[in-house]
Amino acid sequence: MKPNNYINFSVVFGFFLGLAFSIAKFDRPEIVLFWTIVSTLGFYLIVVFCASVYIWFLDFDKRLFNKEVLEKRLDYFDHEFDIREKEASNIRQYIRNSDFLDINSSSGEVI
Repeated sequence: MKPNNYINFSVVFGFFLGLAFSIAKFDRPEIVLFWTIVSTLGFYLIVVFCASVYIWFLDFDKRLFNKEVLEKRLDYFDHEFDIREKEASNIRQYIRNSDFLDINSSSGEVI
């Protein structure tokens, strides 16, 4: 059954169920009308939530495991990782080639 048909069926069912219970429970017509509307609205909100979760789970695999999007993201992260690795390698090479500590052999002080 399509989600729209399911929603429509449940709203009608909620209306008649709320009407039956409110007629059985209350005597005044305004209270019967109020509780019929409340029960119809409650059924509508519950069924719309359930239908939206159902539709969300149908598209879950497409959104979460989309191969093309994942490959693009992984290529981007791989490229960024290579850039950071080259920067770190250049910094290490600079540190190896530089003399930061010039020790005066006669006085033993660090300049």
